[in-house]
Amino acid sequence: MKTFIVDSMLGKLATWLRLTGHDAMYSTVIHDDEFLRIAIDTGGILLTSDEELYHRGVDAGVDTMLVRGSVDEEVASVFLKYEIEPYADASISRCTKCNGALEHINKEDKERIKGLVMDQTYEHYDEFWLCKYCKSVYFKGGQWTNIDAYMIRIRELMDNF
Repeated sequence: MKTFIVDSMLGKLATWLRLTGHDAMYSTVIHDDEFLRIAIDTGGILLTSDEELYHRGVDAGVDTMLVRGSVDEEVASVFLKYEIEPYADASISRCTKCNGALEHINKEDKERIKGLVMDQTYEHYDEFWLCKYCKSVYFKGGQWTNIDAYMIRIRELMDNF
């Protein structure tokens, strides 16, 4: 999996990268200088919509991509360039909130997440993913159908680029 440093204007892109299992460092409070320093220090790929930051990244020898367009176009162009399969897999996804690693919680261990989800959710589902850092809980509810449909749309866009 690749490591991405995503500037503060590309939050939705960071979410989709995380859902596909990629380490996507993102913040709305970090200054451009810090994004560039992190990319240099980690060897991560710098994704930015800021043309000045893009040129600074290129000049610093960082793998940098200038990302423009609608959110769908942003996601499709990054996935295409970095050969990311548009498929969200809960077993490899990262926390969409904090980028943390997710731990699979099966039916036998689901008592661990009791109180972290609504009672109705707890009773209805037997498989969860718990963020090791922020303790957010994920499950394959109705939103997963939307995630799958979005990935299909991104595949179609990639095919048309």
